[in-house]
Amino acid sequence: MGKIEVAVCDTDHGYRERFVTYLVEHKSKEFTVHAFSSAEYFLEALEKCGFDVAVFGRGFAEAEETVRGQGIPLVLLKDTMTECAAESSPYLEGEKIMIASVFRYQPVEMILHEVQALAGGSKTEKETFMRLARLEVIGVCSPIVHEMQMPFSLVLTELLAEKRKVLYINLMRFSGFLELFGLPGSCDMGDIILRLRGRRLKTENFRKCVYENNGIYYIPPFGNPDNLYDMTGRDLLNFLSFLEEETDFETVLLDLGEGIRNLQEILGTCSSIYCLVKAGFFYETRIAEFQEYLQKSGVQDVAERLQMVALPFSAKQLRGGMDVRRQLLWSEFGDYVRNIFRGGGL
Repeated sequence: MGKIEVAVCDTDHGYRERFVTYLVEHKSKEFTVHAFSSAEYFLEALEKCGFDVAVFGRGFAEAEETVRGQGIPLVLLKDTMTECAAESSPYLEGEKIMIASVFRYQPVEMILHEVQALAGGSKTEKETFMRLARLEVIGVCSPIVHEMQMPFSLVLTELLAEKRKVLYINLMRFSGFLELFGLPGSCDMGDIILRLRGRRLKTENFRKCVYENNGIYYIPPFGNPDNLYDMTGRDLLNFLSFLEEETDFETVLLDLGEGIRNLQEILGTCSSIYCLVKAGFFYETRIAEFQEYLQKSGVQDVAERLQMVALPFSAKQLRGGMDVRRQLLWSEFGDYVRNIFRGGGL
């Protein structure tokens, strides 16, 4: 198969330029790219030349009917997971998929696999990564390693679980998660990842590793921190794909710690990311380095989903011998997280 002629159409200048630049710099052997900032320019070009596939972002709804009429496959970039879910059934012509809706804020590689498939090419092995239409992924991270990250994530999970079925995943070294919250757990994320790699993860195996406490579902963290470091972005994306296809979870909260490989890929799957920070020069230098890393990572618009949270609390307030969960929920800290939750559009 020759080069795929792809039209990238989006009125969002920044997004369009980053998408096109990625294609030119990394995929010039597979794609010839044509960029359009308005439906008018695109339709004029369409009269003179054909495209193998069109990618429509914002501002091109009026051109969809023309594209369908000419039988050009179309990838629709949606701003939210909810929009993707609403259009989860692809438009078919015979046995061929003609229109597919995908989440715009994910690694470009994942979007390009949809483009290749619609244009008649074959998806590579990376197709097994993910095509999330229903499952929402929320990330919590802290480049300054904020000591209250895990309590923040657990309170946030509690609030989300009031209306959704949420799975909490702790990806930290030596988190103390089970002991701190007095929770049971034998098999852990290490068992899940090993089964995934061996293509042996079945629904019944998965259920044995999932625990529930007061409406919160969780999988115990990696017992061996070396196994956490050994986990790749691909491992986690395959796991999210499994959750999407084989479970009824609606949301996953990823509590991201240090030492995770391919962090930029993982952040790219998140529809929103809470980044916990503190005020002061010492912390600001680390935050600046983290932001520079994201800018160079090549993941589309992670910064737009990043919500900085200056968390003015410390762990010295927590007391042993008491229900830590209740301490967090019904305290000034819990009220603080609730305010963020209510104002964050979740």
